[in-house]
Amino acid sequence: MAVSLERRTGAVGFFYWLWDGVDRTIFTAIKFSFPARFVSPFGFLGMLTFSVFIILGVSGALLMFYYQPMLDRAWDSVQFINDEVPFGFHIRNIHYHGSNAMVLLAVLHMYYQYFSGRYKIRNEVLWMTGVILGVVTILEAFTGYDVIFSERAELAISIAASLTTSIPVVGPTIRDAALGSGFSDFVLRFYAQHVFLLPIVMLGLMAVHFPRFLVFDVPMVMAIGGAILITGGVFPIDMGFKFEPTVPPGVTVPEWYLTGIYAFMRTQYDKFVTGLLWPLLFIISLVLIPFIDRYKKFSWRDRPIITAFGITSLAQIMVTTYWGFYISPDVSVPLVERLVIDPIFFYSTMILMVPLGFGFTYMMIKLANEAERKSKLAKSTGPKKVATINLSEKWINWLLVALLAFQVFLNIAAYNAALIGMKNISLFFIGIILLVFAAFFHIYRYSLSQEKNAPPPPAPVQEEKPKLAEPDASIEQSKLLEGDSLPKGKPEPKELAPEVPIPKTQADLGVGANNNPNLGSGDLNKP
Repeated sequence: MAVSLERRTGAVGFFYWLWDGVDRTIFTAIKFSFPARFVSPFGFLGMLTFSVFIILGVSGALLMFYYQPMLDRAWDSVQFINDEVPFGFHIRNIHYHGSNAMVLLAVLHMYYQYFSGRYKIRNEVLWMTGVILGVVTILEAFTGYDVIFSERAELAISIAASLTTSIPVVGPTIRDAALGSGFSDFVLRFYAQHVFLLPIVMLGLMAVHFPRFLVFDVPMVMAIGGAILITGGVFPIDMGFKFEPTVPPGVTVPEWYLTGIYAFMRTQYDKFVTGLLWPLLFIISLVLIPFIDRYKKFSWRDRPIITAFGITSLAQIMVTTYWGFYISPDVSVPLVERLVIDPIFFYSTMILMVPLGFGFTYMMIKLANEAERKSKLAKSTGPKKVATINLSEKWINWLLVALLAFQVFLNIAAYNAALIGMKNISLFFIGIILLVFAAFFHIYRYSLSQEKNAPPPPAPVQEEKPKLAEPDASIEQSKLLEGDSLPKGKPEPKELAPEVPIPKTQADLGVGANNNPNLGSGDLNKP
């Protein structure tokens, strides 16, 4: 191993010193990889979920400075954060939309691993801890939006209390431990679960769930951060209505990741079966999938039964989620009747979706396999070259300049929006800034990769030497016709120039064949 004598100083030296020190600790189990080119966003879903978890931890810690976990002050303290604390509106929106983004990213990450069959390559432990981590993530988000103690939170707390009470034998004990004795102290208990107990459990599961190598992509992190800010700018979270025990609650529904269970409970069937038993069976079936799946291949086309189960579960989740949001618009009907869902129609639809989901998936797999077979045949007979989009150096420079100018404009616009008090507009602009920065970083990375693949410089042009003239083919052909032949095995001699026959003139000197050969031209002058 070669030893470098170069010494790093300043911030770079400190960074390398810190990195080498961390590499010698337990942190060495996880290696971060920074890809030099663009990779599919689906491969970053786990990393993005972890990045949003960090964002939630930082924003939640800032909110803790002003939040008061007491029954009569919880809602008022959140209103103070939202309206009076500098940048409190921004931090609260980032925290709220970040929690929704984390739940969504966790679900997408789980289903991507499911359909790609990643759990088959000795990743059973990672898969099981990931499913449990997804459930804990939903519980963390649930306890988070309940501590505000609004009318919406009161509905979620009432549902949670009724569900825990319906558990046989241990139900009342769990309810008292999680919620306390009614509304008097549940806020403090939910607050402790939200900021301490559940995050500790999530960190422990993450320590087991993370693979050895974690791909960390800076543009993707900036993009998801920008998306959260843009969502907060377009859909700023409001305070809602403060819960008053003496005021009848209005029509409201829980968060989107709980409306599926809420739809089952609105059928007025047994609460334990609809709210706990069926979701628990669904979670257990997901945990056992690596041991049930006996297919040798990884592609979803080669695992039709497992793929059909996944498609059916996704369809039922989407249908029940929408159904939980739906409330009859007929105001003349009492509120209780508007919230009730016809159980016969509801469960008939759920049961009918199972064969339809399996049949649709099987048909799609057949069509996909047939399309792949035809594409292979077309590839063997069609053109071999694949069309690609390659940007020239000139266009890369123009894009970088345009993005840089747009970045400056957005910074000025966001600053002006913050000055005039348009909080949601400033969030929107900052989100756009992050997205532009992500695009800027990606184009820069693309240009570096193109530079590495640059074609070699052209070779210098050498001056050609003049070639000797070749003999006339007609003369050679005439010689061959006269009977001349070239010796075998010897190459034909090359002539510098074609011979031109010179006419000879002989003077009749009257000298015969016996004349003296020593006769010179000087003898002609003798008498």
